[in-house]
Order: sequence, then structure tokens, then C-alpha cells
Amino acid sequence: MAYQLYRNTTLGNSLQESLDELIQSQQITPQLALQVLLQFDKAINSALAQRVRNRVNFRILAPILQNEWGKKWLFYAIFCYYSSLF
Repeated sequence: MAYQLYRNTTLGNSLQESLDELIQSQQITPQLALQVLLQFDKAINSALAQRVRNRVNFRILAPILQNEWGKKWLFYAIFCYYSSLF
């Protein structure tokens, strides 16, 4: 099962809105829309796994303070080192 993380991107939201409009106008079934979304999940995850080469590593030497703000987690770290791998 592919991750649904990228459905909340601009591209994913646009796709979902378009599919909703097609369902409302009865041009496609909800089952077909779900299949399209599942294919989108697979395709975006596959493309990112194969094409993205940049990675970032973090090493934290002190405790992390975390705070949930809305639907996003904010992490505060002291003495944090990172390296970019290209």
C-alpha cells in the first residue's frame, strides 16, 4: 500500500477536487475516483524514490522540545548538526 502523504500537496488537492467534481456530475463513480487516487499514491511515491537524490541527516546532541501546533509538529533542538548528501 502506497503512502497517502502527498495527497495534501497542491497537486494532490487539485486531483481530489477534480475527482470530486467528476463524481458530482456523475461522470465517474466514487470507486473509480478511489482507484485514481491509489494510482496517484503509487506513482508519486515511486517517482520520488527513484528521482530524488538529496537527503539530509540530523544529529541532535540535546533533548528535543516538541509542540503540536495545528496539524504540524514543531521540533526545537539545541546543538543540532546536519549534513546534506547530494
